[in-house]
Amino acid sequence: MSTVPPAGPLPPEPSPALNAAVETVGTEARAPAAAPWPRPARAATPLLLAGGLGLAAYLLTNGTGAAGANLPVWLALLAGASVWAARRTGQTPNRESVTLLGLAVAFGLTFALWAAPPELALLNALGLLTSLTLGAAFLRFPGLGQAGAGTLLGTLVTGGLRALYAPFVLLERFPWTVLRPAAAQGRQLGRVGVGLALSAPLLLVFGALLASADAGFAGALERLWRPGEGLGEMVNAGGQWLFWSFLAAGLLYPALMALRPTLLPLPTRQSRLGLVEVGLPLGALGLLFVTFAALQVPALLGGGLPDGETYAAYIRRGFSELMTVAFLTLSVLLIAHGLSAPRIRTGWAYRALNAAVLVPLLIILASAAQRWGLYTQAYGLSSIRVLGAAFLLWVTVTLVWLALLLWHGRTERFAYPALLLGLATLLTTTALNPGALIARVNLHRQTAGVTNDLRSTPQRANVQDLLELGAGAVPTVVANLDALVPGCGPAKNCLTAQNVIDDLHDRYDAPRDLRAWNLAYARAHVLVRTLPPRSPYDRSASD
Repeated sequence: MSTVPPAGPLPPEPSPALNAAVETVGTEARAPAAAPWPRPARAATPLLLAGGLGLAAYLLTNGTGAAGANLPVWLALLAGASVWAARRTGQTPNRESVTLLGLAVAFGLTFALWAAPPELALLNALGLLTSLTLGAAFLRFPGLGQAGAGTLLGTLVTGGLRALYAPFVLLERFPWTVLRPAAAQGRQLGRVGVGLALSAPLLLVFGALLASADAGFAGALERLWRPGEGLGEMVNAGGQWLFWSFLAAGLLYPALMALRPTLLPLPTRQSRLGLVEVGLPLGALGLLFVTFAALQVPALLGGGLPDGETYAAYIRRGFSELMTVAFLTLSVLLIAHGLSAPRIRTGWAYRALNAAVLVPLLIILASAAQRWGLYTQAYGLSSIRVLGAAFLLWVTVTLVWLALLLWHGRTERFAYPALLLGLATLLTTTALNPGALIARVNLHRQTAGVTNDLRSTPQRANVQDLLELGAGAVPTVVANLDALVPGCGPAKNCLTAQNVIDDLHDRYDAPRDLRAWNLAYARAHVLVRTLPPRSPYDRSASD
């Protein structure tokens, strides 16, 4: 009889701490390595609105060849759709953002009412894009009124980046599950799809063989299926619709789905530099400005050119450089305020340093205004001079606004009002109809024989330069054609009135599409139709 050996001692049970450690390791192995990046909630409205706005833009612009009444109409649709969709989700649109969207529509109206010179039209387009980008980005977020200049610049950069990927985000966040059919219906549709897929190659192979065997059957197939007809138009229309939908998506995504206005980190509110670190650069800059301003005082009081100076050096180049100085000073004061410690911003020493920079800067701005006036007296108006006067006005008022805020230590309210002032300056300049204004002033200087201390002979207005100002100058050109183009001698390349009439017919003879209607162009078109007909000779052949 065998004996069973006695059982040895049982192994000790794992301790509770060991069990907890094992469970923890297992849990960590199953857990994700990092929290998922937050994404917007799924929504169908943004993508549907982008497609609808893309279709509206295609219908408003296809075949027009120009921007006119179609631009403010589409911008109004975009702004209205954005505000409506935000309210539909229970969110209150930001008042400052709605103001910027309204200004974007106002910039669109400038393309329907006036024909701005090319330089001003470019600035209006930039103002429109700026208003749209910032208005869409802050539509659901507070803080636009107190945002700093750096935050606004970061938002504009973010808007450009989002325009590249926003359409794909709208596609990815669309709730596609609501479009899936029921299980039974889905299986049936799948069977039908398989059958159609198997039928296609059979029809292609046997149809081609039968068409080769009989010419009548081949003709019937050709009449039934003509893929070439209209295919190009369909591709072109689809491409235009995709382009406009892509653009609309780039604006609707930040307005309705983005989780924050800008991708760039917000500036930190920590004190950095003391009075000495900030005061030395500001004091040195103020001393430089005082020295320069002291040299400008005699010219300001005398009202003429300094000894040894020429127009090119003192007026033309000097004005642009002084405007650059004013704009850079604006930036330097903002940066210095942002880098300084809060405890010194309301002190008298810091205020005195800002005053030491701003007070002589006012004399520098007065010198710039004098140079602009002298240049205008000598050469009349131009698009660049009108824009220079507008910029001088904006930078002067903006610097006064900054000085008040620096005195009270509240520069967080600077950027948004300064932006509104700049946009309003552009709109006001456009409403003055610079093309017509320049044409009237320069023609008056010629017909009245204006002379002064800076010009001994009357100025002659160049009719070609006036035509380049756009449709706004056409009424003045047509009404004074004989004065602008005097009698022509035997010179071979002499410009005649008929040459100008032909040029006007080339520019404004064809009526615009109603969707691209423009008030200035419509007036020019009516006036040009009253002129004698164009020359029957080909001008290009005689050149």
